[in-house]
Amino acid sequence: LAAPVHAVWRAVKTPRAFRTVTRGVLTMPVIKHRDDEWREGETVAGWVFLFGVIPFSRHTLHVWRIDDTTMTFSSRENGGLIRRWNHDIVVIASGDSRCNYRDRIDIDAGIFTPAVVLYARWFYRTRQRRWRALAIALALEGQP
Repeated sequence: LAAPVHAVWRAVKTPRAFRTVTRGVLTMPVIKHRDDEWREGETVAGWVFLFGVIPFSRHTLHVWRIDDTTMTFSSRENGGLIRRWNHDIVVIASGDSRCNYRDRIDIDAGIFTPAVVLYARWFYRTRQRRWRALAIALALEGQP
């Protein structure tokens, strides 16, 4: 991403960035007005809407780990068809004004796993495009 590692890492730790990169694809109203940072150990539960209007399921997101040393954010999630959606975000410096952002997802949705994986691939490609745009905005915010 075209932004300093610490700017991206600060954003990863916020529901606001989550809302930005999932806008129009997935909505979780329970975090709609959150402007604070995620807290390690917290759990949020509520409806998830696909494309902002289609109720998909009640979803539970547990912030399992926020590691500032390794810049790793881990959530453990489930809901509806999804028995397990373990998500790790890792941010790695790659220069003064660039970094790498990686998503790792472990999914179990029983017999629906192949369909959920197809959705996840599309969803995370969309998120990655939006993270690239968000990174540019974060880099500009850090400019004098």
